[in-house]
Amino acid sequence: MVKRLLSIVLLLAVVGTAFAQIPQRCEFKNPQRLTLKKADPKNIRPMKVRAFGPSIELTDDQMWFSYGDDSEASNMGLAMNADYNIAVYVPFNKIAGKGSTVDGIRFLLPAPKAKNLVAWVGTELPGNENYSKGNLEIKPVATSDIVLDGYTEVAFSKSYEIPESGLWVGYSFDIEGLPDEPDDSEISDDDYMEWYYNVYVPWLNENLEDAYPFMVSDLEEPIEGTFQFACKAYDDIYRLYAQLDPEFAEEYLSMIGWDDYSTYGYAVALDILIGGGKFLYNAASVEDLGQKYVKINDEEIFFVNLTNNGKNGINDFTYEVAINGQKVDEKTVTLDEPLTRVLSKTSHQLTLPTGDKTGVKEITLTITKVNGQPNEIQAVAKGTLIVLAETPQMKPLVEEYTGTWCGWCTRGWVAMEKLTEDYKDQAVIYAIHNGDPMEIGSLFSIVDAHADGFPSLTINRSKNIDPYYGNFTIDYGVKYDMVLALAQTAPAAITVKATWADSEKTKVNIETATTAMYDVEDSSLGIGYILVADGLTGTGRDWAQANYYAGSTEDLGEDLQKLATMGDYITNMEYNHVAIAAWGAQYGVEGSLKGVLKAGEPFNETFVADLSTQVVGSKRVPVLELIKDKKLHVVAYVVNRETGEVLNSNEVLLDAGSTDIQTTLETSSAPSESYNIFGQRIPAPQKGVSIVRLPNGKTIKVFVK
Repeated sequence: MVKRLLSIVLLLAVVGTAFAQIPQRCEFKNPQRLTLKKADPKNIRPMKVRAFGPSIELTDDQMWFSYGDDSEASNMGLAMNADYNIAVYVPFNKIAGKGSTVDGIRFLLPAPKAKNLVAWVGTELPGNENYSKGNLEIKPVATSDIVLDGYTEVAFSKSYEIPESGLWVGYSFDIEGLPDEPDDSEISDDDYMEWYYNVYVPWLNENLEDAYPFMVSDLEEPIEGTFQFACKAYDDIYRLYAQLDPEFAEEYLSMIGWDDYSTYGYAVALDILIGGGKFLYNAASVEDLGQKYVKINDEEIFFVNLTNNGKNGINDFTYEVAINGQKVDEKTVTLDEPLTRVLSKTSHQLTLPTGDKTGVKEITLTITKVNGQPNEIQAVAKGTLIVLAETPQMKPLVEEYTGTWCGWCTRGWVAMEKLTEDYKDQAVIYAIHNGDPMEIGSLFSIVDAHADGFPSLTINRSKNIDPYYGNFTIDYGVKYDMVLALAQTAPAAITVKATWADSEKTKVNIETATTAMYDVEDSSLGIGYILVADGLTGTGRDWAQANYYAGSTEDLGEDLQKLATMGDYITNMEYNHVAIAAWGAQYGVEGSLKGVLKAGEPFNETFVADLSTQVVGSKRVPVLELIKDKKLHVVAYVVNRETGEVLNSNEVLLDAGSTDIQTTLETSSAPSESYNIFGQRIPAPQKGVSIVRLPNGKTIKVFVK
């Protein structure tokens, strides 16, 4: 059994061709269990040639509804004999009106070995140990009725009206017949590993549909309720973990049950048959505009994110804008590409003047019409402009999410070295490790909140992007994300200095001076602290960096080509820019920046960071042992406690007599200029092709995904 657990861990670490891996460490909040396998023409037929066979004939009062685009679906699974339980939430009054019903479901299940298939519907998620027991109806599906090359469709015996609390629909099945592992008592560890890599992994890669038996699509933004997963086989494993590691038994046992994968932007390839004829026809909802820090006498762009909620889709919409309650604009927008699928989204650019007065301005945007008809749902978006008279230079906080087990993370390693060289004094840059000897518990909350995959990267904890390509499709495209980040308006500045507080070097005395550019109420801002180390090394498999680029014959580009010449596992790695301890990482240290901050007035405070109790990695090695004689930096950053956004950051070398790194208070100028294909000035590259003029005068064409 112990080796079986090992094989599962290895499987998650090495199998699959997904370009970015989902988190592998078992998070206490959102434990990750599934591996994504991107569809490949070599081993799975694309949707456009699938034969969907006989289908349920829709009546005039029915329609199919799905969260994602099934034509872009990829395989997902556990690659082991297990039970699969998948659930999707059906909301009330977002896709149809009162009186609408759920009449059936259809889903993609291309696995020949799938058995014991049932479809179900219920008013709540089924409880533990009864994952396939919907409390309204459970409908068995014969193996002969499973459509491997298209949708398996299931009509429920009756229509179930969607209550205000919504409904849950789902399906469950078992996968059996994957290769049996050798008996623990009859094989050595070395032979086991040889069997695993030479027999098990090749079999899995050739039996995609059974190893990864169901399908999901990626969403541009996560939608709650699109994907819940549960598995009794994994519940048993967590129970065993609880026995083997009693110290964390409570946390392991809390992992039993349903997991919400919708937070990672996945939607199951499952369509819901909505009936009752109570559809919304011309309806659109809108997301809040958020908060922007802006300069006086300037313009600011908001992106209006619109969702189609009606059966007729959206060809055009009308909106009204008010600032501090006064109407300032009304406009009708015709979409270049109409929205047709329910819950599909689009984005519209809204430019507003910041005005000639400082202070806070409240914005209200209302979608009044859709397709020339009154909007059938209330759609009001709110936003805030905080207008500043002066701004400091932004020093972005760049955090990469990585792990030695992650074979694609070597491109993140390359990117981090380049970013540190190119932006050494302009940004704060470090890596947050996960599931290896350098992970630290005080950053689990950051990983959980911001690491959509491995490798990935955030700047000031905003959108998650690729650490090398960034938002772009060009080599080292992340540097252009850095250019844009450096041009952001910073609403605060922070300086920092740090010295050892004791001769034993177990505590660090950190002094900061924080200057807000606007009056800040008590407790809305805080300061987080990170200790960053260079030159970390170790021995053993956990310290070897997995490298999926090894032996690649593809043209990887100048930066990544060296990875092809390195081994499957890179040993003797020296890890730099590693976050090795943290205090108040997510929302700032409790009590920091306590009181009212006045615009332009420095707020001074001291924090003593205690390293004596800090441990690192799964073996809980004392941090002081790992960082002995290493080059260390202390990072301090200002964070908005309400939004989690980092407003500015700074760092200092930790050494006796070290001094603070000053942030000059001055009006910052954008280090680059961006234009659309029509030559119009825009604040940042948009989706599609944009033109960027760099500070050196060079002009480049970039494509944003």
